[in-house]
Amino acid sequence: MPLPTVNLDDRRFDDILDEARRLIPQFCPEWTDHNPSDPGMAILEVFAWMTDLLLYRVNQVPDKLLIAFLDLIGVQLAPPRAAQAPVTFYLSAPQDTPLAIAAGTEVATLRTEVNEATVFSTERAGVIRPPRLSGLYTANTLAQVRLGGEGDTAGVRHDLAQLGLPGYRFPIFQPQPQPGDALFVQLDADHSEHVLALTFGVELAGGAGVNPQHPPYVWEVWQGGVSRWAPCDVEYDGTHAFNISGELILRLPTMREGSFFDQRGYWLRCRLTNEQMHAGYKVSPDLETLRVDARGITVPARHATVVTNELLGQSSGAPGQRFTLLHGPVLHLDPDRDLIEVVTPEGDASLYTPVADFSMSSPLDRHFTFDTSSREVAFAPSILQPDGSVYRFGTVPPQGAAIRMRRYQYGGGAGGNVPARSLTVLKSSLPYVARVTNHAPAAGGRNGQQLEDAVQRVPQLLRTRTRAVTADDYEHLAAQVSGVARARCITPNMAAPGQTYPGQIRALTVPPGQVTVALLPQVSLDDLIALDDPSTDPLSPMTGRIAPERLTLSAELRAAVQEELDLRRPVGTTLDLRAPQYVWVSVTATVRTAHGASRPVREDVRRRAMQVLYSYLNPFTGGPDGKGWPFGRTLTLSELYGLLRGVPGLEVVEDVQVVLTEPGQSDSRETITGSLPLPPQAIIVSDVHHVRVDH
Repeated sequence: MPLPTVNLDDRRFDDILDEARRLIPQFCPEWTDHNPSDPGMAILEVFAWMTDLLLYRVNQVPDKLLIAFLDLIGVQLAPPRAAQAPVTFYLSAPQDTPLAIAAGTEVATLRTEVNEATVFSTERAGVIRPPRLSGLYTANTLAQVRLGGEGDTAGVRHDLAQLGLPGYRFPIFQPQPQPGDALFVQLDADHSEHVLALTFGVELAGGAGVNPQHPPYVWEVWQGGVSRWAPCDVEYDGTHAFNISGELILRLPTMREGSFFDQRGYWLRCRLTNEQMHAGYKVSPDLETLRVDARGITVPARHATVVTNELLGQSSGAPGQRFTLLHGPVLHLDPDRDLIEVVTPEGDASLYTPVADFSMSSPLDRHFTFDTSSREVAFAPSILQPDGSVYRFGTVPPQGAAIRMRRYQYGGGAGGNVPARSLTVLKSSLPYVARVTNHAPAAGGRNGQQLEDAVQRVPQLLRTRTRAVTADDYEHLAAQVSGVARARCITPNMAAPGQTYPGQIRALTVPPGQVTVALLPQVSLDDLIALDDPSTDPLSPMTGRIAPERLTLSAELRAAVQEELDLRRPVGTTLDLRAPQYVWVSVTATVRTAHGASRPVREDVRRRAMQVLYSYLNPFTGGPDGKGWPFGRTLTLSELYGLLRGVPGLEVVEDVQVVLTEPGQSDSRETITGSLPLPPQAIIVSDVHHVRVDH
């Protein structure tokens, strides 16, 4: 509960006025008219009102003292945060050579009579590469069988040498198109974030039977890992779903090299979907010519103006020198790029890096601090020691040296959250670049923190984070170590008394004086493995299961957490760091689709059901909130029924069985009925699931 407020003087207006009235007979016995209309009473009311104001101020902590208290505990106002947006640069014409867009290129909104231009700067360089077509293939993604590698498939290869010759053409999909048919386009180089123009020459009305406004296909690029294929943004489709010859413009996401059809390259595909079979192709359109050009590139930009090589002044050689930057508000300094260059009169140059404070700086460190609110740069101070020596908290720039800020950014604020298609002005001309725009709105901009906001952060700052006392302290500090996804501190009273668990699951006993922390190591998406099920689609997005060896708590990670907690735990406590108890479950479900559903539809339902099971029963993405299966949370069969019932296209969930398994041990299996309770240190992980679809 909050501490009670102490009133130095709790008297108010009425109390002061009553006290003054009681003193009248003592000091002014001749004053007998105490009515409110008496001029003397009016004067008393005025003085009572003024005294009440003074008492109110006495009971308040002055803002100056509050700021001093915040400064003593190290609270600083957070600088403004810059909005970010993807910015697309478009070429005036396709180029035969790569074209670079430099980092720090500035784009802005249109300046008006009432609004200044909002300036954004690109965060990294981009290179527009001319694409080269390496291969064209047609295959059905639902009928393919994995041959090996990350995505080797069987399909029809088309002859690029004859493409464009008179009389040569081939069907883009199968002659009788089916869901899953795809045209694979192989590129020889990485065209991540590029704007590509594909110019198709097709037979007139070759795509009869489809709605040109809603074509029954999607364009995707290969991204590898678990995400596999990612959709592209279709900016313009002049082919009207392959009904006429025309140009198709795509904005590609990030690409990764992959292997298909025994060929390595960067892959783009056009895949028929199930959603519009009522308006699907009757026959496949025929392709006669295809040309691929690069029309632009998308790079991230932030609401900031970049300043380079700003001269701050000359060094006096004294410790604790301060200099002020010209522009503000200044965004957070990047310790790798936002450096100060000090050049002596002899021409020797050295670099100084920013730090939060000088507490950990040695006399030889070239450090400086920066105050975002005042824009002040401060160099290392020195302190006189009791023995008469002087301790310096860093190297001081030599006398007469020129001090120059090599780079910093200013801007930010909520004004940078501009809408889509508003960043259309190039601050400086770029060769062969015709225009620029942002297809998505800018987001993330925030004004600098106010004093009232900093006061609200004080309880959280003082509550913990520098010492480990409570279970929440241990969990928070352990999770700050790189490589730890989540942590759970086990206390003696967590397990329910008398609770029994199935299989080899047991509650953990914590002896007095010991702190036990279960550490869940971080697992990347690349560590997920696909199912060894030949009926699954190896080319479609699906969630894989986690390899058991990836969940092992390494000795290096354990030592890193031990070192972090040893600095903050109370003397006399011992630490027991261990991996969670992984409870591997395998779900077997029987579901039913609508009567008469086609095989591709049933396969799609089965794949979606598998995906939701692997996502839900997952220590990183599972659980009701999608943030990972909670430690010690009970799994019930009823929630799995409800989970599967939400799969699109699924009509009835007939049966669900949950089996406890051990990876690599086929004889260790126990069927769960009703619910699966877990002890506090346990967490659920998916083994191999099976879904059977009836109709």
